[in-house]
Amino acid sequence: MATLTGRVTTAVSIGTVIEWYDFFLYGTAAALVFPQLFFPAADSVVGSLLSFATFATGFAARPLGGVLFGHLGDRVGRKKVLVVTLIMMGIATVGVGVLPTYGQIGIAAPVLLVVLRIIQGLGTGGEWGGAALMTKENGSSRPGFWGAFLSSAVFAGLILGSLAYTALSSVLTDDQLFGWGWRIPFVVSILLVGVGLWIRRELPETAEFEQVTRVEGQEKAPVVEALRRPRNVIAIFLMRVGQNTTFYIVSVFVLSYATATLGMTRSSILMATVVGALVACVLCPLYGHLGDRFGFHRVMIVALLVQAAFVFPFFLLLDSRDVTLAVIAVTIGIAGGAAASDAIQPAYFTSMFGTKIRFSAVSIGREGGTVVGGGLAPLIAAGLLAWQGGEPWAVAGWMVVTSLLGIGGVLLARPLAAGRSRPIDVPGRAATTDRAGA
Repeated sequence: MATLTGRVTTAVSIGTVIEWYDFFLYGTAAALVFPQLFFPAADSVVGSLLSFATFATGFAARPLGGVLFGHLGDRVGRKKVLVVTLIMMGIATVGVGVLPTYGQIGIAAPVLLVVLRIIQGLGTGGEWGGAALMTKENGSSRPGFWGAFLSSAVFAGLILGSLAYTALSSVLTDDQLFGWGWRIPFVVSILLVGVGLWIRRELPETAEFEQVTRVEGQEKAPVVEALRRPRNVIAIFLMRVGQNTTFYIVSVFVLSYATATLGMTRSSILMATVVGALVACVLCPLYGHLGDRFGFHRVMIVALLVQAAFVFPFFLLLDSRDVTLAVIAVTIGIAGGAAASDAIQPAYFTSMFGTKIRFSAVSIGREGGTVVGGGLAPLIAAGLLAWQGGEPWAVAGWMVVTSLLGIGGVLLARPLAAGRSRPIDVPGRAATTDRAGA
């Protein structure tokens, strides 16, 4: 069984790397190049706000994608959804790469940019849930460990997206980068998507989904059923807000803050992001193992507490403008509590629901929380920074508050199996019910 789980996890993770490369690539561009290319009439602060606003639209679409593809995944299977989401991401990303700028077609440029970002958001909204269930539903006794490789894949996508602009910034002049160089990483995505589709074409449907469908049939309205007992959906929403806010402020907003406010070079802060994501990529399976060993709820609480405690030291290190200290700050910010809480989500969140509604329930809670914690985080942070005249302490306070909200989500969650009194996140336990915990 471990061999099957490992083979499926590898195949799913490679596709996940590609999808998240596409998604994070947009975030990097939104911080570094889109303000000048698509909002040139605005001053630097307004341009960054508008660029982060388009970044947020992708997150706003993610719950819709979660509902749509969650329903389809619970009805027709996990594998088919993963193929569709990968194709959607590829089309949207390449579309951004060939999109004319504001200087070429005027206001139509940012409008089309938003449309393509929404398509990305719809695809991403269905990707994570499907990938998580492919690793969850093959009977492994180590769901935290195997599921954590999906988080490693997400960080690998961040690495590729950041490296793309690190490489371009090192070999191109600003005129070349803003003229045509920025398009290259987006257009190259078409080749990566082709590789992902080739790998995913042979994926089997999950054993658990096939068995439940054969014995019990399909849930006619999995979204409705998931929302009838919404406690765990809300809990996941809060946990996702808690983890995602800090992660996206550190990985996206800080790119703009460090370059525009602190005067650091693009290459130095991108290097810090790459190092942080690389360390996170390596550590995620360890965090997943700790979840299997000690319980996912305990690991989540500790991770969010560590994340909150590091917020103010993070900005003190960053504000030194010292490259080495900035690398340390960003690395801990990404690979510490944020990565630990992300790594256990595939196993923890999916353990709260039964097979027939799992895709829908997890996607609604997680992608809904991602809107606030991910899409709005850079925009809120930019607004707080402008309000405080360039001082980051209001941003830091927001990161602490959202981390505490995440802990509230852990305390709210009731991941109980039907007929049992023990939490199903105890190592070796698996969900058998088709209802959310009360």
